[in-house]
Amino acid sequence: MIKNEEKMKKTTIELTEDQYFYLKEKALYLQKRSENHSIVSIIRDLIDADRQKIKIKKLKGEPNA
Repeated sequence: MIKNEEKMKKTTIELTEDQYFYLKEKALYLQKRSENHSIVSIIRDLIDADRQKIKIKKLKGEPNA
């Protein structure tokens, strides 16, 4: 097994239409800047970054985390 495959995880999320539209538009914008990334990988990175922000807010005890 390749090392990257060992780290791979499958995640399913439910999005509202507004969330989907936002992610798709932002991913298309970022893909234009960095043409070697797929939209799926960009969306995954955006979601992971958002999850990390939420985790940090929870650790700091901030509201709406």
